Amino acid sequence: MKVDNAFDKTELLEQLSTAYGLPLQSIIFFPEGEDSYGYIAMSETGEKYFVKASTSVPNSRLHVASLLRYQCRIKGVVAPLETRDGALSMLWQDFRVSLFPFIEGKSRWDLWKVGKNFTDTELSQTGALLATIHECPDTIGSDNLTVAKYDLPLRHELHTVLEAPAKKTSPQNRYQKQLLEALTQHQSAVLETLDRYDSLGGSATAVQTPFVITHGDPTPGNLIIDAENRLHIIDWDGVCLGPPEKDLVAFTGERFDVVLESYLAERQDRTALYADIFGFYIYEWALNEIRDYGTKILFKNNDAQQNAYDWESLQDYLPPNQMLMEDGIAAVRNTLGRYNLLPKNSGG
Repeated sequence: MKVDNAFDKTELLEQLSTAYGLPLQSIIFFPEGEDSYGYIAMSETGEKYFVKASTSVPNSRLHVASLLRYQCRIKGVVAPLETRDGALSMLWQDFRVSLFPFIEGKSRWDLWKVGKNFTDTELSQTGALLATIHECPDTIGSDNLTVAKYDLPLRHELHTVLEAPAKKTSPQNRYQKQLLEALTQHQSAVLETLDRYDSLGGSATAVQTPFVITHGDPTPGNLIIDAENRLHIIDWDGVCLGPPEKDLVAFTGERFDVVLESYLAERQDRTALYADIFGFYIYEWALNEIRDYGTKILFKNNDAQQNAYDWESLQDYLPPNQMLMEDGIAAVRNTLGRYNLLPKNSGG
């Protein structure tokens, strides 16, 4: 959950109204997301829009989302709207601000928060939508797509976090103090996890599996079912060329079969899937959470409420639960085996 920024939303609303040629009259903070600021804007005639202000999302990724929606004609892709000048965002202060249609509905995360979940039908829709995205020719965004690497993004930040206790960093609040103590206690476990992650990365690199356009982060908050039971996928910050496993890993665990069956039914080429690549992304998620929340608490946060949220979120990953992750990889391998998706002469 993101805590609101203190910048002037009245000025932002005026700039948006001018850039998009819309009669916007109100804007309120939307407390979801991690690295960007989200708002709901409403026009004088009652239309709602989602406003996203980010310092880290390049315009090229917005362009890929637009191509998927309009050139590949994938209706489930929520793409940015164009400004009056045909741009997909506007620059405002230190932010790149983009405007999206607001989807009235419930995200999978909304359902989780009240003890519910997607139905099998909705999970099947998810698998089919991912397959449709993966089958879209990568040439549509070849000039705008980054290529996934089997290496930890911002690895230096993780090491900076892990080295903080040895540098006698002076804690400025109780959250920093608790984090430094936890890092001292669990540093060796994190480094062991990193070694295993690098080993899985080596296995993934050796496979040389074909890359596809991947959403990059089809997590519960980015999947929305609207009032007419149509599925929408939002937040294209992580779109890139990568292995299919990069998206599918978000659905491993309970009812993975439901997503996998609809995914395979939609894809024309029945390609092999690799348990070690799934494992690579399972480990990457845990390490990225330690890096991200650790960096925020030690070096970025200025708000006690944000620190409290980040510290609570970090508890699921520090120390990393390697046994649980290995069990997850084994379960994926068994599932792939049942569907004859494992590469021949290989354990996956």
